[in-house]
Amino acid sequence: MKNEILNFNKENFIDKISLIFISIFPVILLTGSAIVNTSIVLMNILFLIHIYKKKKFKVFNNDVFYLLFALWTFFIINTLLNDNISENYARAFGFIRFILLVFLISYFFSYKDFLYKKAIINVWTLIFIIVSLDLVFEIFFGHNTLGFSSSYRGRLSGFMGDELKIGHWYFCFSLIILTNFIKKNKRFCLLLLISIIISFFIGERANFIRLFLALFILVIFTQLFSFKKIAILTFSFFVIVFYLTTDSAEKIVGNTLSPQVITYKNKFIDNIKASLTFETIDELNEKNPYTPMYFNAYYIYKDNKLLGVGMGSYMEKSHEKLRKNRKTRAINGNLIVANTHPHQHHFEILATLGLPGYIFIFSFLLYYFYKSLRFYKKNKEPINLTSFIFLFVLIIPLLPTGSFFTTYGASIFWLNFSLMNLGNFKNINH
Repeated sequence: MKNEILNFNKENFIDKISLIFISIFPVILLTGSAIVNTSIVLMNILFLIHIYKKKKFKVFNNDVFYLLFALWTFFIINTLLNDNISENYARAFGFIRFILLVFLISYFFSYKDFLYKKAIINVWTLIFIIVSLDLVFEIFFGHNTLGFSSSYRGRLSGFMGDELKIGHWYFCFSLIILTNFIKKNKRFCLLLLISIIISFFIGERANFIRLFLALFILVIFTQLFSFKKIAILTFSFFVIVFYLTTDSAEKIVGNTLSPQVITYKNKFIDNIKASLTFETIDELNEKNPYTPMYFNAYYIYKDNKLLGVGMGSYMEKSHEKLRKNRKTRAINGNLIVANTHPHQHHFEILATLGLPGYIFIFSFLLYYFYKSLRFYKKNKEPINLTSFIFLFVLIIPLLPTGSFFTTYGASIFWLNFSLMNLGNFKNINH
């Protein structure tokens, strides 16, 4: 770390600020969309100034840039052909900031033969530990260390206050930070178990399931554990969760647990059991809070198969669909619910961009999944693997998600896309 600090002091002002921005990016993501967008724009400007001064324009001479630029062009054409240009243009034209984010993350991570990569991950690890401790504090006291508390019983908000989306952040950085301990077996096991437990108590079921599945895939891929260790870790987790989500928890720790802890058994066990016990799709539609949103998105897609409704029009169109069916609040017997987005990437992309957009985006992702796995097989780069697993698990159909196009969701998605391809971009740092 000392050498990194000495080298950092020798860098010019723009490069120092860029490296600082990247180092505190996990903190930036904990703030509101305005700060995240402003920070990304500033990072982009600094990156372009650096590229111009160093005359490193060939950094963009690769298939990643060409395909991302083609995707951006598709978004713009889709917006121009759609009815609500004023609603859609900001997200379509603004996508350029995520293209540049992909390149600046990859560029500075691999800068000077990965000189600052370990230091950046170490700072991210420290941030992750602080956030984890803050969430543990909230589990016991009902509010975090800054006094923020969740407005929703059975959910943790951490440093995000009223925004109930810390689970997505935690899912992302749990995987990234584990790469810092992948060769330290005992610490790796401890962090893995702690991450699963904290993710469980955050209360976001879908992100907990994704993290659990992602960690299982990571362990299988890396062959770090024997079957015996996997069984012990799994058993330990379920024992701890069982005691902390039943009435016996109060007997063990007295009255120190916050009242919201008592809701976890109902939230995870009873609700999931109820969702799985259905005989027809209609019955599932009535029991599950997300399927009415999925059905709304599906019917919007059916009416707009070629172009979708545009990247910024989903909320308006979903409410319009509900208003047209206000008497029954259903279509073909299926309940529908309007929202800002349908809480599932597949339905959201189909509804907003139509079938051509859906095929374009997922063909693009499958191509880079393939390239990323080939790169990992050759170089055994852990962060390349964990970000691949993150994105792969994120796009599992039907499990609820955040929005694919909003600032928060897109920032985390394209951060991981960049890390998934770290070292795999032609000309990125040569």
